[in-house]
Amino acid sequence: MKEFPEIQTERLVLTALKEEDRSSLFSIFADPLVTYYDGGKVMKTSTQALHYIRAFKDTTSISLTNTIRWGVRLKSSNTLIGTAGFQNWDRTSSKAEIGAILSRNYWSGGYGAEAAKAVIEYGFEQMKLHKIYAQTIEDNRAAVKRLDELGFHKEGRFIDHVYLRNQYYHVLVYSLFQ
Repeated sequence: MKEFPEIQTERLVLTALKEEDRSSLFSIFADPLVTYYDGGKVMKTSTQALHYIRAFKDTTSISLTNTIRWGVRLKSSNTLIGTAGFQNWDRTSSKAEIGAILSRNYWSGGYGAEAAKAVIEYGFEQMKLHKIYAQTIEDNRAAVKRLDELGFHKEGRFIDHVYLRNQYYHVLVYSLFQ
């Protein structure tokens, strides 16, 4: 991969993150409701947002981290509304874990599903993945609903798998095959 891939949908464009996204990214990840089910760690400083951007901003980061993370932007205004992509990319087994975070202002309207469909298509067609999987805390009803709508199938459940907010949570594992 020589250039960071760009993905276009009807209303969105998924691009590499840029240092000028720092304040937008920080405002998304500083919201405790946005990160509630994603480890619960809110960003405390815009420097953390800059480190995030630098970790995932180019093709070198993809090979170093086995992660590809796009900035999700509104096509009409180029506004950054979240991130989406793959982590834990295992090239030998042709599988990767999908994930996304969107600003609370864009939780409705189908933006998450639109971005997820584009990322899934890219994973199967360009990355030649055999399997895309997702993990979510069992209590995250919105994520479970979205995974079902996207055609993922529940593979299993890890008991007391994640410790957040002074308690353990069960984690559900979902998968989608080429």
